[in-house]
Amino acid sequence: MYNALVEAFRAAQEASAEAFARVSMLATQAGAEAVVGVPLHVDHAGEYRRFLRRLVASLIERASNEFGIAGAPVSIDETRIPVNGHPNIWEAIRAGETPDLDRYWRVLTHRYEHRGRALAYRQVAQTLAAALELDAPNAVRRFATVVRLRLNASSEPSAVRPSKRRVMADAHAKVRAALLALAAFAQDAGEPALAGCLRQFDHGEPFAPQQRRTFPGLDVVQFNEYWELRFALPLGERLLAFISQHLSEPASEPVSA
Repeated sequence: MYNALVEAFRAAQEASAEAFARVSMLATQAGAEAVVGVPLHVDHAGEYRRFLRRLVASLIERASNEFGIAGAPVSIDETRIPVNGHPNIWEAIRAGETPDLDRYWRVLTHRYEHRGRALAYRQVAQTLAAALELDAPNAVRRFATVVRLRLNASSEPSAVRPSKRRVMADAHAKVRAALLALAAFAQDAGEPALAGCLRQFDHGEPFAPQQRRTFPGLDVVQFNEYWELRFALPLGERLLAFISQHLSEPASEPVSA
C-alpha cells in the first residue's frame, strides 16, 4: 500500500526528469532557453526525502487516530522505534534510505492495535492528573453537590481589552490539552453534550476576572492564575475514578521495525 505509493512517486520523478531534459534540449537547440524558462537543476533527492517525511507523518497520524479513542488519538513516539539499524525512521530517511513503509505500518499495528485504546486512556489520565495537580495537597475539594478542581491557566491582561485577561501564550498548549482530555473523559462517560462544549471551548478568548462558563454538569470559573472546575458531584467522582483507573495502565515497550 505505502510502498506502492513510494514507487509511484519515484516513477513520476523519473518521468518528470526525462521530460524536463527533453524540453531543455529542444529549448537549447532553438535558442529559447530564457523564453521557455525550464528549470535545469531540480533537487529530486531533497524532494523525495520531503515526500517520505510527509508520508511517514501521515502514516503515524493515521495509526494514532485508528488505534486511539474517540477524541483522544494515542500518542505514538516513533523516535523510539528503531528502523534498519537506525534509531528511528526519521534517521533512516536522513541517511538516504527508503524504509519499508508497509512493514512499518505492520509494526505500528502490532504494537498499538490491541493496546492503543488502553494507552490513549492512560495518556488522557496523565494529562489530567498533571493539569489538575492531583498530587498537591487539597487538590480535590468536595462539597455537598460539587467537586472542585483547579486547572493551571496563567493569564495576563489583554492588550486589546485591558479590563479583561487572556491565557498566557506559554500556557495555551497545556490548557488546550487539558480541555481535550476532559472532553475525551466526558465522551467516555456518556456525556456527549459536555464533550462537545469542551472541544469547542475557545480557551484563548478574553475573559473578565472570575468569569463563569456554564456547561452540562460543569461550571468553569476563570481566575487569574487558574480556572476552578466545579463538577456536579457524581460527574466529579467519576472523573477522579477514571483518572485513578487509567493511570495504572502500563507503558508499552519499543518494537523494532
